[in-house]
Amino acid sequence: VGQQFNAFGYDRIDILAQSKDSRTLLVIELKKGKGTDETVGQLLRYMGYMNTIKEEGQVVRGMIIAHEANEQIQHALSMVPNVEFYAYKLNFSLTKLS
Repeated sequence: VGQQFNAFGYDRIDILAQSKDSRTLLVIELKKGKGTDETVGQLLRYMGYMNTIKEEGQVVRGMIIAHEANEQIQHALSMVPNVEFYAYKLNFSLTKLS
């Protein structure tokens, strides 16, 4: 299960996923460009919110998905063991059929 989730009544978590065994909540922040250290702060805010409403025994983890990472985000992420960063790559081509 993964979907956009309202947090704080005014903010939206891009994707909130729950593991099949319901033990892990995964907060996913999507960025179309570079991930920055500000993105880490945003994600930690969302994770902190989920930590206050999670069920007993659940853990909250975070994931940032962006096109690339700058040096600042890499330093910030090195101090946050429960957050992962993934870079996406797009490949687009057109083929004329007629």
